[in-house]
Amino acid sequence: MKTKSILLLIVLYGNSFAQNIYEVTPGTKGNKIKLTVANVSEINQATNVNLFLTKKSSSSIVFRKEEDTIGTLEAKSEAEAKFTFEVNRNAPINQKDTVEFMIFDANGIMMTKQFIFSYTGPKEFKLEQNYPNPFNPGTVISYQLPASPNPSKGGALVSLKVYDILGSEVETLVNEEQQPGYYEVQFDASNIASGMYVYRLQAGDYVSVKKMVLIK
Repeated sequence: MKTKSILLLIVLYGNSFAQNIYEVTPGTKGNKIKLTVANVSEINQATNVNLFLTKKSSSSIVFRKEEDTIGTLEAKSEAEAKFTFEVNRNAPINQKDTVEFMIFDANGIMMTKQFIFSYTGPKEFKLEQNYPNPFNPGTVISYQLPASPNPSKGGALVSLKVYDILGSEVETLVNEEQQPGYYEVQFDASNIASGMYVYRLQAGDYVSVKKMVLIK
């Protein structure tokens, strides 16, 4: 019986890494893992090479597909399989998650490869434009809070309020201390009239204001 062997080579694109822990940013899309499978046999083909995502330690990472197949891999040749994933915006920063792939061919030769991801926190304050905009009646407001340069201070007191064009307060969406991270807030404007509104984020000394339009 002829024997076949394959060798797995791993390349991770779009992320920095240290000590095999790969940093990914919450809220990002289009992150890619490329698995390059090489048949190191001098004479034999490898057929039906299957690649499966077999382990995912949390729901913070979402893959667009979780399996792929390389039909035929000639002797002394290579082929690629790409897996694209998204990272949820509410992934807990500095937490580590693990994903694992299994690779095997028609002859049962099998191996696994594991990745450990660490969710990186934001480096600066930022208030993003609401989406959708214009909107009716709901929209999402996103913002981010960086880690304090003085860890003993912990989080920041955060205020997120909506005002009408005359400066009258319409609604308080957030008024609490929050830890560094990425945040999303739903704003339901079912009970207010069409028009232009502004929303204002204050976190410590940081203040940012943006406009949004409600159309009914």
